[in-house]
Amino acid sequence: MPALLGTALGKLQADEDHWAYTQTTQAYDRKGRPDGGPTVERYDPSQPPAEQWRLIQWQGREPDGRDVRRWEKRKVKEQKRREEKTLGEVMDFDRATVREETAAEVVFAIPLQPGASKRFLAEKFMVHMTVERAREVVTGFSLETTGSFRAMGVAKIDSIEVSADFRTVDESYAPQPHAIQARGAGRVLFFRVGGAAEIAWSDFKRVKPYNDRFEVRIGELKAFGF
Repeated sequence: MPALLGTALGKLQADEDHWAYTQTTQAYDRKGRPDGGPTVERYDPSQPPAEQWRLIQWQGREPDGRDVRRWEKRKVKEQKRREEKTLGEVMDFDRATVREETAAEVVFAIPLQPGASKRFLAEKFMVHMTVERAREVVTGFSLETTGSFRAMGVAKIDSIEVSADFRTVDESYAPQPHAIQARGAGRVLFFRVGGAAEIAWSDFKRVKPYNDRFEVRIGELKAFGF
């Protein structure tokens, strides 16, 4: 891959699982109205795997036992999805090209590996990644469809857009994802579907990964694990 992109990704990967943070998720309907309240969770990779996520708020309210059970089921589904290849694993960095550049930054266009995912048609997506020249770090990321396609044989996906910005938590380390905005539109049978979601991270704390106690190294690029 291009040397600048490789250096920036290496810095980002070196910090994976070294930050605890609070994650706030808010969903929106097709008209842009909040779909329930925000869900707030705390992630701490220094804890054992079963204890790394903690629910603080569920859809705008203090969670009761039923809410916690719903949240736990959702986490189980998320874990099963992680058994498949993630976005970080299917980006074809060897085919990355420069989309645009200035004296301060370079925007790379990165295709996905054909046929690399069971969850989506990889050939219909393109990634754009912004790298700051001076510090050689990732400062922006976006994923978008290049055309409509069908999923599961019945659903037509018209568009998907995901964008993320990165901010510096500590000058000694690479910037971390600060917020992600995702939007999608399509049709299932005769019904139009769509919506959006925002995920924000705050209250970062530097920690020692739980797996480092056993000298286990994780190779997956988790910053793009959705």
